[in-house]
Amino acid sequence: MRDPRLDPFRAPLAIFLAFVLLQAGSGALLFAAKLGLGAGELAAYYRGSEGLRGPRTLEGLLEVAVPHLAAIPLVLFVTLHLVAFAGTVRRRPFVLLAALSFGSALGGIAAAFGVRFLWPALAWAKIAAFVGLEASLAVWLGLLGLLFLPRGRAARASRDAGPPEAGGGPPAPLPVRGWAGPAAPGRAARPTPAPGYRR
Repeated sequence: MRDPRLDPFRAPLAIFLAFVLLQAGSGALLFAAKLGLGAGELAAYYRGSEGLRGPRTLEGLLEVAVPHLAAIPLVLFVTLHLVAFAGTVRRRPFVLLAALSFGSALGGIAAAFGVRFLWPALAWAKIAAFVGLEASLAVWLGLLGLLFLPRGRAARASRDAGPPEAGGGPPAPLPVRGWAGPAAPGRAARPTPAPGYRR
């Protein structure tokens, strides 16, 4: 069940989803246009081809890798936390999908160096890592998109039906820190402090 406290933040979430979706789509187009869709094309991009282009230098690879090492984990970190707050996926699938996302991101960056300096066949690993990252990101965005669906009538009925003792109905309000209960005879009740962060 999603956290109802996220409902007021639907507009910022929609903007975030649009930006990440735009970035993922443009990244896929750039990958296909510059690196190609086959292992041979990708290996030629990094290792060079006769009469067309020279091999990629270490400096050129680092210029691409360093920004990606900061930007991609940051986007994944924010997205994963939003999904966790939304409560739209169970713990085990969440952990597996997170491992796939971060592993694909790191593997794709490392595979670029591997293709250039170690083995051309690692181009397949580069392609697999990119597909894994894009697919996992699409799943995360889909899970966030569930926040924009109306809540099911069955979920509302099960939550609202029955007395609170039986697990139904609205939850009882949490006690406010500092409330000392009813005042004893002849004593004034202590004032309830304003809600805020616990010091």
